[in-house]
Amino acid sequence: MDAPWPVVRRLGWVRTSELGLGAIFVAAGVVKAAGFPFMVELFASLGFGQWLRYVTALVELTGGALLLSGRLQYLAALALAVIMVGATDASVVVFDRSPIPPFLTLIALLVVAWMRRPSGESARRQ
Repeated sequence: MDAPWPVVRRLGWVRTSELGLGAIFVAAGVVKAAGFPFMVELFASLGFGQWLRYVTALVELTGGALLLSGRLQYLAALALAVIMVGATDASVVVFDRSPIPPFLTLIALLVVAWMRRPSGESARRQ
């Protein structure tokens, strides 16, 4: 019997998750960096100024690109998880929205980071 999702089976669920998360974060980073009006307003309502939008865009673009490229996934997922902690907090405290979407993204990033964590084997050999 053929697998219902042959691409997922061939790539593995962790790599498939990295590709999906990477695409999402690259798109989100582009929207923030391009200065779409709704993003400018959203970050203005946070009260930190637009510098935070640029920093967030840089982290999202870099982290997303690293997840897509398959390099440094552990560090990329951790950096993006920090962003999602802030997004989850802002959803509740500032925007009065459901924290479920950013929280689930945070959990997915932490799972990727856990699965891609350094094993310590190379450190013990040195």
